Amino acid sequence: MKLALLSVGKTRVSFVAEGVDFYSARIRNYNAWELLETTDVKHVADTVRMVAEESEKVLKLLKSDDYVILLDEKGTHHSSVSFAGALKKCMDKSPARIVFVIAGAWGAGEPLRKRANEIWSLSKLTFPHQLVRLILAEQIYRAMTILRNQPYHHEG
Repeated sequence: MKLALLSVGKTRVSFVAEGVDFYSARIRNYNAWELLETTDVKHVADTVRMVAEESEKVLKLLKSDDYVILLDEKGTHHSSVSFAGALKKCMDKSPARIVFVIAGAWGAGEPLRKRANEIWSLSKLTFPHQLVRLILAEQIYRAMTILRNQPYHHEG
């Protein structure tokens, strides 16, 4: 089984790209892992059309047997431990690939929301779209260590 992070738009912030690469290398010590990006839609005054076009690009990269977890501010909130447990439940279903999807800055279109098997939120806080990639990669790495009872994560 492979884990994947699929995001709209290229990672343009150098420290974010470096951080994602850092955690990607660590995740690969535990599981097959890939990063996928679509091009974002720019210079469109109509945000509804922008969301639809970006969501369509994401849907084209998904395979029919992918288990899709869409990141959305209105999704299910997790602590790091419950995130790890929820990821384990997804992994126990033995899909060929679990794909975490970060939609564009204006969100996911309805067809993409319907395609998602689950919708999760990383926080009630609002983060810059680019930074979500880094936060998610770190949380996936953290989940891997939690699931293996390794000392990276600790409860206060």
